[in-house]
Amino acid sequence: MAGFRTVIAMDAFDGGLNNKYEPQILANNEAQAALNVVFDDLGGVQTREGHTLLNTQAVNTNVCDGLFTARWNGGNESMVAFFGSDMFVLSGTTFQTVPSGQGVFTTGVTKYAAMYQNIMFFGHAGTAYKYDSNKALYRHGIEAPSAATNGGTRTAGGALVGDYHYKLSYVNTQVVEGNVGTGSSTLVATALGEWMLVTGIAVPAVSFGVNTKYLYRTYANSGISGTYYFLTSLPASASTHSDVTASSSLGASAPADNGKPPAYSYLKHHQERLFFVETSTNPQYLWYSELGNPFTVKSTSFIKIADGDGEKITGLAVQGNSLVVLKEGSIWLIEMPDTDPASWRRKKADSKYGCASQNSVVEFENLIMFLGQKNFKVTGFYALQGTTISPDGATITNISQDATVLTSTNIISDSKSDKIEPDIFLIQNSYKASTVAIQFDNKIWAALTYGASQTTNNRIYQFDFIRRDKSRASGSWVPFTGMSAKAFTVYDNKLYFGSSASDGKVHRANNGTYSDNGTAIDSYFQTKEFDGGKLERHYEKDFRQANFSVETLGNWLMRVHWFIDSDKGTGDGVDVNLNPGSSLWGTFVWGSASWGGGQTRKDVKVELGQASGKRVSFKFTNKNTVSQAFKVVRGNVYYNRRGLR
Repeated sequence: MAGFRTVIAMDAFDGGLNNKYEPQILANNEAQAALNVVFDDLGGVQTREGHTLLNTQAVNTNVCDGLFTARWNGGNESMVAFFGSDMFVLSGTTFQTVPSGQGVFTTGVTKYAAMYQNIMFFGHAGTAYKYDSNKALYRHGIEAPSAATNGGTRTAGGALVGDYHYKLSYVNTQVVEGNVGTGSSTLVATALGEWMLVTGIAVPAVSFGVNTKYLYRTYANSGISGTYYFLTSLPASASTHSDVTASSSLGASAPADNGKPPAYSYLKHHQERLFFVETSTNPQYLWYSELGNPFTVKSTSFIKIADGDGEKITGLAVQGNSLVVLKEGSIWLIEMPDTDPASWRRKKADSKYGCASQNSVVEFENLIMFLGQKNFKVTGFYALQGTTISPDGATITNISQDATVLTSTNIISDSKSDKIEPDIFLIQNSYKASTVAIQFDNKIWAALTYGASQTTNNRIYQFDFIRRDKSRASGSWVPFTGMSAKAFTVYDNKLYFGSSASDGKVHRANNGTYSDNGTAIDSYFQTKEFDGGKLERHYEKDFRQANFSVETLGNWLMRVHWFIDSDKGTGDGVDVNLNPGSSLWGTFVWGSASWGGGQTRKDVKVELGQASGKRVSFKFTNKNTVSQAFKVVRGNVYYNRRGLR
């Protein structure tokens, strides 16, 4: 039975990949298959931009274990990179070694960093460091002197008599004092009027970052366990001191609890403190520095986050006034109405998921994205708001506080990555901790290890979180290949990634070209299967023509394929010329070429021949050719309805 001429509109292609559901039931703007594409604000789909090497000269033959941008108070920036056992800082397009950061790090151990008080702090393998705007690298915490002072010659001409003991403390370059070391042996002044030559005063290693030293002494005959009082300030290099000071002239007592930070793996800055996670010895402890003082941590400045539950802390984030503590199987919030720890309140969220990777935690809009897991198995990417993992389109009630308790909403377990669940299950669980993510240009870039037998990050998933479909659900996902990233940073408003391959290189993403360091970008987008809607779904159709609005990106061809009724082959296809209709920049030849801007967009007609069936889908590609790209803005397909089959 002959039908009538009908049009199916393809008004946008920005729904991203949805390979969980059957192609015919997807939203009109979703793709059943997509790779290496991005979307514009009008819903068009196009080939992503490529990447180029930042440092054409490799620093060594190692994986990038950390990439960080230190933003200094003066407005300038430093890109810091870790490869193998060494630390580097960018100068132009060359990474220069940080002299005191050579041969001190463990290859393969990820470095995490945070900025506070114009200093970059980071922990590594039991030792914490600070790096300042003068490109000086020192220990983060203030070491207590390991060697006790000992006695020298007693000589007449002073004001001492009796038994004395001495202790020493270090003061860092920020004029913050650490704990005192062990007490000296007993030094005896046998007669009134002697002075004491104190020798064996510890000289700190340069890496300790000691600016000066404070020497303390007991009152006469108070014993080695007596109170120690300030005696004098000494240069860092001093190893002796002539003590002629009477007890009545001693100063304040020595600090009792100016300890250094724990052997943290990662940290977070919040409310004028640094918070530390010590993952080896006490993996359920959250430590914090003194208010406004990131260098010292008291022995009592920690919070047990479900101590003994068998779950390590795996992530930290900030949500409003709350510090979010993500563990392997649960999520906790510490509400901080002010800076007084006595008023902080701890609350376990109702989340059924834990966090698989600290580096996957990204704060964006009013949400926190993280790679989640259940029973230590990766289950997807989740967005946390308040104490609730938010579903698309849901209204969330944030955490609230009354005089005594915290209240929170119930958990809703919808994942932000539900549409790409088949891909999620191909993330290699053994390497989930290597997953790293960053926000850049209203998108989240997540690099991970994908596919059986893979052992390094070999794929990126871009989450375009500003997309909205008709149900107001947010976000679209697309996988990127050809980009092996172990670390991300934004430097000079551009996105960079350190290589997960053992090549000692850093790359700039989104570089304005359509090639990955000279390699083709395999870019394609295959639409859903269009059937004309519920009333037309079961009718046989003659698909005769499609029209697409395309951008004229360059003097090359893109390919348009069409598939009838779930054809799993290559379908039929034609090439579309994307020449703008005039000479491209740099190719104009006087006397034989036309000059002018040419068309930036044109409509192309694709004749579908004798294509008959119930459903049709289209695939756009750049023909996997270096320096070529496609962009399709919208389209229509026309058919004649025949009859039920």
